[in-house]
Amino acid sequence: MESEALKYILLNNTIYNYLVSISIIVLGLILIRVLRYVFSKKINNLIKKYSARFADFTDKFIEKRVIPLTSIIIIYAALNRLNLSQSIHKFVNIVFIFSIVIYITLLIQDIIVYTMKKYWEKKQSNQAQDTVFTVSVFLVKLITWLVALLFILDNLNIEIRGLITGLGVGGIAIAFAAQTILADIFSYFTIFLDRPFDIGDFIIIGEYRGNVEHIGIKTTRVRSLSGEQLVFSNNDLTNSRIHNYKRMQRRRINFNFGVVYSTPVEKVEKIPKIIEDIVNSVEKTCFDRAHFATYGDFSLIFQVVYYVEDSDYKIYMNIQEKINLKIKEVFNKENIEFAYPTQSIHVYDNDKNINIEPLNKNGRENHE
Repeated sequence: MESEALKYILLNNTIYNYLVSISIIVLGLILIRVLRYVFSKKINNLIKKYSARFADFTDKFIEKRVIPLTSIIIIYAALNRLNLSQSIHKFVNIVFIFSIVIYITLLIQDIIVYTMKKYWEKKQSNQAQDTVFTVSVFLVKLITWLVALLFILDNLNIEIRGLITGLGVGGIAIAFAAQTILADIFSYFTIFLDRPFDIGDFIIIGEYRGNVEHIGIKTTRVRSLSGEQLVFSNNDLTNSRIHNYKRMQRRRINFNFGVVYSTPVEKVEKIPKIIEDIVNSVEKTCFDRAHFATYGDFSLIFQVVYYVEDSDYKIYMNIQEKINLKIKEVFNKENIEFAYPTQSIHVYDNDKNINIEPLNKNGRENHE
């Protein structure tokens, strides 16, 4: 009698088929609840020991994405146990495809956006970073939804080759028309990811120099030393050689000076040591070398090299000024005379054979 009741047909399905479908749904929902409980109590607590934020993400991810997706699959499996009419079966398939694609798309987006957030948080927060992150998230969502739409259309037996071809031709036409803009946009992402400079850095591009004020999607603006704003396209910057002085850990200084030829040899030998002591006496300096380098047209030329342990140009100029003043002070005490352009004129009186020197070695009138 019971078996006969189970074979009773209602709307093209036996009672047994309905019970099987209901059993699949009930057992599936119970299994989901059990797995959800095990995850929240065991696995999620284990994840929290390593990363509370990742544990919170996985908890919401499972609650909002995995459980609804699994529920849809269970319901679809239960409905497939029933003998449905062709129109109803087609409607169920369409709803199932739509639902599965939507939830899988959201699932993929959540994973990608979370990964991008983790990557971006490692960088210093600024306006450029926020702009790049917003644009990147938009592009990711746009691409994933376009792929999802094409997948849905393909599964609905809608011809998409013409659509793809049209999109491809249109995309090529747009790319040619806006190739300069696209080049600047891609260069913007290159600047952001490679970080050749940041806002506030002092950079030199060719004959132009100044502090970076703004990094935009198409242009970068630099405030020059003379006060005007310089606007560069991002593509020009990525194709140029950029000198970034903000990244310089220390500044190498090389300067020369000359003393007169009449300087005694023993004093010439003392000059490198004098310069070394002077440089070492100034803070934020590292002495490298000082040498009697060469014979000049009117002087003995010395070459000095040292390092300033700071990239700030004002600090360097202050240090150089101190060194110059100390060199002047010590040379005055040592009676070492700096050289400057001189000229000696020798006049001979052929009759009396007298050598007259109206100008001395420093170009001053000779009253001796």
